[in-house]
Amino acid sequence: MPVELRAHTAFSFGDGTITPEALIRKAADLGYHSIGITDNADIGGIVRFCLEAKRLGIDPVVGAELNVDGHPVGLIARSAEGYRNIAALVTRARLHSDLQKWEKGQNAKLRGRPRVSWKDVAERSAGVQALTGPASGPIAAKVAACEYSAAARSLSEWREVFGERLAVEVQLHHAGGCEAALASALIELAERNRVPWVAVNDPRYIDDKSRFVHDILTALRYDLTIDEAASLQPSNPPLADLLVGPTPSCRNHSDYRLRGVDVLIKLTTP
Repeated sequence: MPVELRAHTAFSFGDGTITPEALIRKAADLGYHSIGITDNADIGGIVRFCLEAKRLGIDPVVGAELNVDGHPVGLIARSAEGYRNIAALVTRARLHSDLQKWEKGQNAKLRGRPRVSWKDVAERSAGVQALTGPASGPIAAKVAACEYSAAARSLSEWREVFGERLAVEVQLHHAGGCEAALASALIELAERNRVPWVAVNDPRYIDDKSRFVHDILTALRYDLTIDEAASLQPSNPPLADLLVGPTPSCRNHSDYRLRGVDVLIKLTTP
């Protein structure tokens, strides 16, 4: 059975809605043998996540999502060194890369927007598995803008640093034809450049109750009404919607699942 590598907990402050323990219990109920979390610039939930995973016999996969030069990417620890490097990057992100310019009471514009540079990530890449992020990630954003040559160059830069520890992240939540087309284009880009691709859902909630909480958080974050925020949510499905395949027009459903699962197994094998 496949695993979800990019789940978020309430430690993705203002975004995730569930405790690490609730996420693990839901994964166990669904029969998963392993699950990963990549909270937004935060590793504070990892100890609780791992303790509950150990109690229920589930293999934890840990990492973080970081904003790299304005684009989110997923970073997963493949070793103890990788975990230390991700922890260092999270610390760096929370210093906003501008510590020398920080003045008490003058940091409002940067608060809540942790970020790192590509140079920071390259320096701390050892033992880290990189996933190229969602539709707003550094690769997908270029593909969505039809900047295919730029996307290929960017992918080459990431591969030069991470080597075999790089995978193109593909998300599909049946949110419309544009999303399906992007998923198909990302797969084609990955295969053309001989880079593995992996299917993830990047979930923030696990049921209707936690989805409503996420609607509220989204409304607060973007200054929307709750109804407006709810209309945006098809792009963040529950954990149960793991590895949803693309529409038949862009990729065979079973082929998408099986090939994505093959990469997932490789990524979660020590």
